[in-house]
Amino acid sequence: MSPALDGPPTLFVVVRETPDQERSRPPKERVLAQRAAARAALAEAAELAGCPDRVFEKTDPRGKPVPTASGWRWSITHDATLVAAVVAPGFLVGVDVEEMVLRRDLLIERVASADERRILGEGPEPLTAWGFARLWTAKEAVLKAELIGLPGLGRCRVVGAPSDELIDLTYDGVPRFVQQVRFGSHVLSVCALPDERALPTIEWSFPTRA
Repeated sequence: MSPALDGPPTLFVVVRETPDQERSRPPKERVLAQRAAARAALAEAAELAGCPDRVFEKTDPRGKPVPTASGWRWSITHDATLVAAVVAPGFLVGVDVEEMVLRRDLLIERVASADERRILGEGPEPLTAWGFARLWTAKEAVLKAELIGLPGLGRCRVVGAPSDELIDLTYDGVPRFVQQVRFGSHVLSVCALPDERALPTIEWSFPTRA
């Protein structure tokens, strides 16, 4: 049974730097370090949120997150610089991180329509690194929340961008809302689906940098 909610929830998103990513290390070791760091961030997020469970399973090593014993949902993301994790009491949630780097025009045209580029204030030309990272992480967060992954990319559309912290999307025509934050050279996105409740408040826990 899913936990009961009284009003809009607060989500705790834990963001940490990725360790052991030196180029001298084999790629497989670097990926394993990313996954381990993401799992450590997940444990932190669960503790902050008051989740009673500490076992987080997937359908297979690269599969979909399985709800915990108490019905909590969860999501993790990682790259060579940052990892992030979030848990939600009984409703779907997705988190994604992307570094702001220039992408090839062909890739941009495949994932961002002319309307989406216009909505993000980029005009008809290919997206900037900032615009692409916003769009990509927003779509990824929605697809993770829907438990569908990249096969659902074509069913996810940006329909509005009220601010730098919020993007409106649809998935199969159903409204979905993504909250975003910029941290250094990265964009992080969270999509939470708490039924008809208001958007959750997000408490971001960032790494301390000297």
